[in-house]
Amino acid sequence: MTLKSVLKAVGGLVVVAVAGGAVYLYGFLPRQRPAPDFQVVSTPEVLARGEYLVKHVFLCNDCHSERDWMTFSGPAIPPLGAGRACIDNNSKAVGINFGMAGFPGRLCIRNITPDVETGIGGWTDGEIVRAMREGVSRNGEALFPIMPWFMYQYMSDEDAAAVIAYLRAQEPVKSFRPDRKLDFPLNIIFRFYPKPLDGPVPSIPRSDTVAWGKYLTKVARCEFCHTARVRGQVEPLPGRLMSGGVPFTMGTRTEYSKNLTPHPDGLGNWTKEAFIARFRVHTVPFPLEREEDNSEMDWVAFSGMSDEDLGAIWDYLRTLPPLETKLLARAD
Repeated sequence: MTLKSVLKAVGGLVVVAVAGGAVYLYGFLPRQRPAPDFQVVSTPEVLARGEYLVKHVFLCNDCHSERDWMTFSGPAIPPLGAGRACIDNNSKAVGINFGMAGFPGRLCIRNITPDVETGIGGWTDGEIVRAMREGVSRNGEALFPIMPWFMYQYMSDEDAAAVIAYLRAQEPVKSFRPDRKLDFPLNIIFRFYPKPLDGPVPSIPRSDTVAWGKYLTKVARCEFCHTARVRGQVEPLPGRLMSGGVPFTMGTRTEYSKNLTPHPDGLGNWTKEAFIARFRVHTVPFPLEREEDNSEMDWVAFSGMSDEDLGAIWDYLRTLPPLETKLLARAD
């Protein structure tokens, strides 16, 4: 076989491999199942539960609204849930950007009000719950993991239904958000992330306070913010569960999330009463002179969590192995 024929054969194999890769990427990814037949029945009790979850546990409006970073805890600015400014390569590292200054592309946080044209008003309950928990949009596209579906995958059907009922009960806001544009290779990598659920997600019995507390640390994103992970990855670093050290940037200042394990670096000398009381320190927002004096932790919103839920979180945290804090390098 001549060199020319070898090169021709190799070139053909490369073309086949590229074509096969493209078919796999755009024909089989993201991994997904059809939107489930998920039917939400709204009652006063369900709406009340949904309001509690949206405002004080999941903090949906913190991500899906503009925020006032010159006020403590960065309260969401009305219209709530209507989306927020896009993140791009000119973005500064603050708030929801989680240090993502110079984002490779453009990413726009969506409108989750029940507007039919620009929000979720035309979505089915199944499409909404699939997006929340499995990271797949209505049109079958992968959601960028700034939407923490990988934590919300633990959200019970009962709580998911309550959230959807509450969101549907809000005033629709017409707020168009541009489509995202991701640079290479991010536009390919993120398609591998979504993971479909196998079926319904049962509720955790609240009588088992450790299991209930573990559930809350997932869906309230305690684990996400207090466990180190490589930038752009959804999986946490091994052996770092709840040990803090994750950088968050406010203006020119960088703070690191607290160690929540029973280690002396963390909550080792705390009591349950002190832990709950810490969440009651800031119950109302107040003005600040500098953005640097703010906190990424939305203390005001979390202050609305019940003693029962905060106590369950404490019970779970006390079961964790004590780990020393190791600061994760800030990614600018």
